[in-house]
Amino acid sequence: MFRNLLCYVMLCCAMQAARADDKLEGSIDRGLQRCQGGHYFLALEDLTAAYNRAQLGAQRAKAAGALGLTYAQMRIPSKAEPLLREAYAYAQDVKERAQFGIDLANLLASRGKADEASHIYQDVRKLAPKDVAVAMSVGLNLARLDADKKPLPELNNLYARLAEIKDSKDRARFSINLGALAKAMGPQGIELAYQSFEGGRKLAQEAGDSRLSAEAFDQLSQLYEEQNRGEDALRLSEQGILILQTIDARDLLLKLEWRRGRLLRQVGKLDGAIAAYQRAVDHIEAIRQDIPVEYQDGRSSFRDTLEPVYLGLTDLLLQQSGSLNGKEHAAQLRRARNTLELLKQTELEDFLGDRCSVESIRKTSNDPVQRGTAVLYPIILPERLELLVETSAGLQRVTVPVAASDVRNDVARFASALRAAQSFQNLSRKLYDRLLKPVDAILEQEKVDTVVVVPDGVLRLLPYAALNDGKRFAIQKYAIAIAPGLTMTNTQVRTDPNRQLKTLLAGMSEPGAVVEKLPEAMVKQLLSSSPSSSQSSTRGILMRGGLEKPATTTGTNASQTATTPKPADPVLNQEARNEKLKQILSLAGVKDEIETISKIAPGETLLNQGFSLNAFGQQVTRGDYRIVHIASHGLFGGTADTTFIMAHDDLITIDKLQNFLRSAGQHDGQIELLTLSACETAEGDDRAPLGLSGAALKARAKTALGSLWPVADDAAKALMAEFYKNMQLPGVSKAKALQAAQLKLIANRSLAHPFFWAPFIVVGSWL
Repeated sequence: MFRNLLCYVMLCCAMQAARADDKLEGSIDRGLQRCQGGHYFLALEDLTAAYNRAQLGAQRAKAAGALGLTYAQMRIPSKAEPLLREAYAYAQDVKERAQFGIDLANLLASRGKADEASHIYQDVRKLAPKDVAVAMSVGLNLARLDADKKPLPELNNLYARLAEIKDSKDRARFSINLGALAKAMGPQGIELAYQSFEGGRKLAQEAGDSRLSAEAFDQLSQLYEEQNRGEDALRLSEQGILILQTIDARDLLLKLEWRRGRLLRQVGKLDGAIAAYQRAVDHIEAIRQDIPVEYQDGRSSFRDTLEPVYLGLTDLLLQQSGSLNGKEHAAQLRRARNTLELLKQTELEDFLGDRCSVESIRKTSNDPVQRGTAVLYPIILPERLELLVETSAGLQRVTVPVAASDVRNDVARFASALRAAQSFQNLSRKLYDRLLKPVDAILEQEKVDTVVVVPDGVLRLLPYAALNDGKRFAIQKYAIAIAPGLTMTNTQVRTDPNRQLKTLLAGMSEPGAVVEKLPEAMVKQLLSSSPSSSQSSTRGILMRGGLEKPATTTGTNASQTATTPKPADPVLNQEARNEKLKQILSLAGVKDEIETISKIAPGETLLNQGFSLNAFGQQVTRGDYRIVHIASHGLFGGTADTTFIMAHDDLITIDKLQNFLRSAGQHDGQIELLTLSACETAEGDDRAPLGLSGAALKARAKTALGSLWPVADDAAKALMAEFYKNMQLPGVSKAKALQAAQLKLIANRSLAHPFFWAPFIVVGSWL
């Protein structure tokens, strides 16, 4: 009897284990299906749970491979690579191990590790020498790796072997992938591309795989579009869209609808084009969080797909608005404005490398604009500049006929001239005539005294305050603020404007161990410069173009420009190198600035050694600060990864800033103002100013105050002191406080050049 009971218990345990195994397998299969369909976050839920439950061995390897593949698709290689390596090392089934090896090699190839990827591809080929599918996959990936060598003969050989693939879905998938490689080779590969796409289409339809069929139609329609066969491309796109109506494949529908919109626009069918573009935008919004920041081949999803779709729809809506009147006209302009807001949100997500941060603060953009304020959206289109202006009276549109290349060139030249304190008058007037003069009448009629600019592309590098109408600077007419977008800006007025805001002041006039944490490329450039005796009076001397060339413009003489780099001293030991870096990066005026502001806005002060990474983190955790002022070197690069602020002993990244300023002490409200004195944006990079917006967003700050280029120490001290004085006055907004401070510098003959006052900008809430 006991033996029978024991057998029964063992049988129950075995059945339970089998059910658990089946459940685990189901989670992995469901996660892979979700990953294939582009639902990455849902896939992560299934696969993370499966990986954590799996025992060591075959199931653990399978779960690791599936989870690693999902992270690879999401462009998170730091998490993908160890998982794929684990799967490749421990998989027991030969076919599974081969697939994990291919996935790992694909990831390594995308990270520029071509030699290691090639080695793994070759190992996989040896692992399953008789498996035609493995041979086909390895061959295609090696051809992609050697794309510069135009491997058409290899592709033809692989095409001839397609018939050996027994599974029709696999054969269809390989055929479509082969066609994409052939098409990328240009005219010599067109015939093979067509044959492969068409063969893949037929196989997918025979297998009843709607997604694969639509992928083939997508590739064929793209091929015809590139050959200017618009009618055929449109027909194929519409067939692909029709096939996808019964399945969830918004990532494919997005591409097909976008192409349909482009093709309809070419033949002048604006209504149909607008409808197709709108559907493409709707698909983006539905899968927004699942769209990777970068595609697998390293291309930016924003630059290649998202921006053209949003901007294309905005362009069409503005064009059509010209033929509408009354309420229809107003509604069309609002649609265009709302589409622009979606574009701005997506661009900031792309900069931060994080879809979730922006998603968490998105709001509707229907809040009315206050009287006396105008929100200006300048939109650079290929052959024209559109100015969309919103006031309390509503939205208005002004079109300026000018080529995009002319606008971009003039803005770049103007920004460079001001950074170097060179002659600027002609460009200042020219840009005023394009960007502000066309809307001056609207601003005057609505009695506007504050202009909030939501800039586009290169226009983020433009100091609007320094534009001149021939008599006055723009800042002498309007208070000016920059906003990443109204849907990402807290426009609520403080309910306690007379309350003294608790302030944290942190400054570094004498750098410490932080010089050992700087990027090596930056160190080399700093050491190769020729610092003058007055360099310590210059703030933000870190880099031009992110990590290319240090700017060493001084603040004592506006006519001085960056010095000529000289070779770094090769005999410097580590100690001497650090001492030289500390000398170069010293900021003599920071101590005076912190002391002056502490008298105006009392609070806690962290200076030099006191401004360590840990001390800063502890202070913001304990205190409920509403103003955080950091006076130290910092650089806003082209991505969040190349953006940082220097504490005395370490670098404060955007993510660290977020962790600190969103700590327990800040739970009851937003930071009112985050000031980053002495930080600068990388020269020539129109994405770099997004760093200020990103820092404010990550830190949950309503407003950020920073600078566009290296600023003179004496000018910064004077401006900051005046700004905080004005902030204490009842009814004075942040934008007007900055305006008054800039006007004070203009009135000082030694600081009147825009080099000294124009780089300072208020980003976010102007109130």
